Amino acid sequence: MPLKVSIIGVTGYTGLELVRVLLAHPQVQIKYLTSRQHEDSSIGDIYPHLTGYDLRITNTDATTVAKESDVVFLALPHKTAQDVVAEIYGLTKIIDLSADYRLDDAATYEKYYGLKHNHAELLAKSIYGAPEFLREEIKNADLVANPGCFALLGQLILYPFQNNIKRADIFAVTGSSGAGKSPAEGTHHPVRNHNIKSYNINAHRHIPEIIRTAGMQEDELNFVPSSGPFTRGIFMQAFITPQEETSVCAGELYKDEPFVRVVESVALAGIVGSNYCDLSYTKGHGGQIIAQGALDNLVKGAAGCAVQNMNIMCGLDEAMGLKTLAPLYP
Repeated sequence: MPLKVSIIGVTGYTGLELVRVLLAHPQVQIKYLTSRQHEDSSIGDIYPHLTGYDLRITNTDATTVAKESDVVFLALPHKTAQDVVAEIYGLTKIIDLSADYRLDDAATYEKYYGLKHNHAELLAKSIYGAPEFLREEIKNADLVANPGCFALLGQLILYPFQNNIKRADIFAVTGSSGAGKSPAEGTHHPVRNHNIKSYNINAHRHIPEIIRTAGMQEDELNFVPSSGPFTRGIFMQAFITPQEETSVCAGELYKDEPFVRVVESVALAGIVGSNYCDLSYTKGHGGQIIAQGALDNLVKGAAGCAVQNMNIMCGLDEAMGLKTLAPLYP
């Protein structure tokens, strides 16, 4: 029997990307797509690229959705997801793509998101959804918190040096889809299409996720996120100073990972549209390691990783429905 899968909050970029990925999955039946703004609408009427798919958007309440689904994806904004997770926890398997259940404690969440956590007791029950690091824990999880897009790429780059990093300096450029669907001055196309700029230097919300997996302290990381003149993808460079001299073992570490490729040269065009993350490592001067990485922020950085987590939670082949998403080239 196919899995009955639903998406709460389908109309943002992440929710729509989940639809695209799930439509390619051979063991999924989409049960509910919900939105408060587009109740009882054909998805193709609102998003013409999905014309021809027999899918309707409703405003069905979260409890009903959970009781009638095997898996529920939450593609809701931060804070909004908090209460919905609490409402349906225990009724179904939950994969939350917001940041509300990614961090270990309410104080860290409040520091980086400026919000009070209303359900701190559930943080201990949430499993962080990075398959490359926590696959066994994900298998038995009822609530999985999908990683942030910058966060997952940063972790994959740094993980080969876990607990052996004296300091790391990261510069990363993300496409405009990372800013979400709601327009703003900084993401408006005429401003962005010819521009590159940095923001939230050493204050980005994904920093706690990166340092936790890398075994670092906050003051051992410089993180410079930037916005670039393209739609999809993140390109990241990291300059890593190990505590002790070490060889680069990423190829061996990731050799059995279905969606991590250690390559000679990283390029956005090699991963856009797919669930792959490409990494490369070069020896720098002064004992440094120069690392580069790229992933599609909407796929491996969001919807694709979420479906990868679903496969693991439900005992399916981890790559099911994802290997068919070959990179878009050119």
